This record gives sequence, C-alpha cells and structure tokens, in this order.
Amino acid sequence: MFKLLAIASLGLVAALSTASAAEAKKADLAKCAAMCKACAKECESCEKCCVTAKRDACAKMCQLCSRMCHVCSDLCASNSPLAPEAMKLCAKVCKECAAMCDKSDAECCKECAKVCKECAKMCEETSK
Repeated sequence: MFKLLAIASLGLVAALSTASAAEAKKADLAKCAAMCKACAKECESCEKCCVTAKRDACAKMCQLCSRMCHVCSDLCASNSPLAPEAMKLCAKVCKECAAMCDKSDAECCKECAKVCKECAKMCEETSK
C-alpha cells in the first residue's frame, strides 16, 4: 500500500515539475516577445531619424532589425516550435544593428544600440 502511494506521489511530482517547466518556458517566451516588440519599435523610430539625417545604411539596418524583431515577437508570443531558431537569428540581427548604431553619435542611434543589445541578450538566453 505504501509503495503504491509512494509511486503515485512520485508520478504527481514529476507531472507537476513538467507542467511548471512548461509554464516557466511560456513565461520566458512572453518576456522575449515583449522585448522584441519594444526593440522593433525602437528600430522603427531610429530608422525614421536616420532617413531624415541621410544615414542610409543605418536606416536600412534598423528596418531589417525591426522586421526580424516583429517576426520573432510573433513566433514567441504564439509559443511556436520555430521560436528558438527565430530567437537565434534575431539575436544575430540585433547585434549587427547595435554595432552599426554604435558607430553614430546620434541620440536615436545610441538608444537603438542599447535596446538592440538588450534584445539580443534576451533572445540568446531564451533560445537555450
């Protein structure tokens, strides 16, 4: 009787642990989706600033980064099985965008670089 109860208890603990891990992963994906959405918004703002200032290469990079962040945000928010791969690519694109924006003295670029670095870090950590 006690053996059966112990086995049932272990099964319940294992099931709860699996459910908790799944919920934690879902929460991490939601945080990553929010970060990517914020990064996309910042890149869109920086793109407009760069177009006005005729920093064409930077504007193009910000546009690409914004697009990638939107895709990654959507995949993370929907808990897609493609999310981990999207996060890896998003991190790479955000790092490239941050590197380009770091070359500029413009305030919009400084803020964009900061947010892109945060997004890249979040995507890298969450994709593991």
